[in-house]
Amino acid sequence: MKYLFFILLALLTACEPRERDTKNLPWKVSITESGATNVFDIAVGEVTLKELSIRLKKIADTALFQTPKGSLSIESYFGKTTIGLLEGRIIADLDANDEFLKAELNHAKDRDSTPNNNWKYQLSTEGAREIVSMRIWRLVYIPIAEYEEKQIKFFGKPKEIINVTKTAQYRLFPDKGIALLWDTDGGEIFYYVAPKDFPQLKASLPMEIVRPKED
Repeated sequence: MKYLFFILLALLTACEPRERDTKNLPWKVSITESGATNVFDIAVGEVTLKELSIRLKKIADTALFQTPKGSLSIESYFGKTTIGLLEGRIIADLDANDEFLKAELNHAKDRDSTPNNNWKYQLSTEGAREIVSMRIWRLVYIPIAEYEEKQIKFFGKPKEIINVTKTAQYRLFPDKGIALLWDTDGGEIFYYVAPKDFPQLKASLPMEIVRPKED
């Protein structure tokens, strides 16, 4: 992981700071000509981990995760991040192929448990070099402030609603590449993908709400 740290640190320090504004709001989404979902000035579905790190001016904690059923994924956790006038936690899921995932699992040594019962593995040195150019297929934004219903309505009318608990439900917007968790008894979680990746997003939505620890 040191390779990833020093490469991205050099890139981040070369970037000019951006002005804070109110344009980057979670419901202000557009679809690019190439089919990506543009939110927070991030082209979800096209942007790479390196490009996202430069945009956020942060280096993520990236690791391999394995579910209890054996599914593998690569996740980058950027922690608490300021975008425009907003503050929230950013998580990016990388589009890693099965060959890469299995190779990383075979090279992995130590593992840590997570609150949602997954296993977390540190990436190999070679893996850390390779992930910087991987596409971000899903971006997760967890706002620090809790939203009200009138703000959630800015997203528009959902095409589908999936109830999770008595107080929480997913509102799905396939054409916009958005799925949002609206919880009247807790904070919200916003998921973004390119519209073409929405079936994968819908299938991956957890039916048990687990939020990351505060950092």
